[in-house]
Amino acid sequence: MKKMSTRELTLAALFVAITAVLSQIVVPMPLVPFNLGVLAIFLCGGTLRKGTAFLSILCYLLLGAIGVPVFAQFSGGPAVLFGVTGGYLMAYPVMAWLVAFLTETWAGDSYWKRLAAMAAALVPCYLFGTAWFAVYLHKSFAEAAWAACIPFIPFDLAKAALAASVTLAIKKRHPAAVKS
Repeated sequence: MKKMSTRELTLAALFVAITAVLSQIVVPMPLVPFNLGVLAIFLCGGTLRKGTAFLSILCYLLLGAIGVPVFAQFSGGPAVLFGVTGGYLMAYPVMAWLVAFLTETWAGDSYWKRLAAMAAALVPCYLFGTAWFAVYLHKSFAEAAWAACIPFIPFDLAKAALAASVTLAIKKRHPAAVKS
């Protein structure tokens, strides 16, 4: 792994904070809150190198795991991380890594490829999170998907569209600030 520069460490810390803040913008739902945490993951992966993006979001999870209220609705602690929505949270670092990997190696300056990279990163989130949700609540995968995945797809794709546009604009205006 390439040694991280001070700039890269600063950006990683910034994305921990951005993820914590965007996770607080919540529309309460019965089982799974709708929030902007996934938008932060897309922005992180679309801006940072893959290792840095992964570590940044892993730090976010570790902060939440020790009780810092960074998860949705100012929650934190192991009970949240290993609770009903824990599978979705635990997929976040993989999502950030996947978005970064795909934008570094494939998407480049294409808005549509960035959008596709972000949509592809939803797959492990939905699979792992929904499986976790199903096991946790003793439901079938299909029941869990209808409760905690399918209703969120349009909103998550809208977040991906926004993040693809924002990260591409950042890359074009400040190429030295990202993916060094």
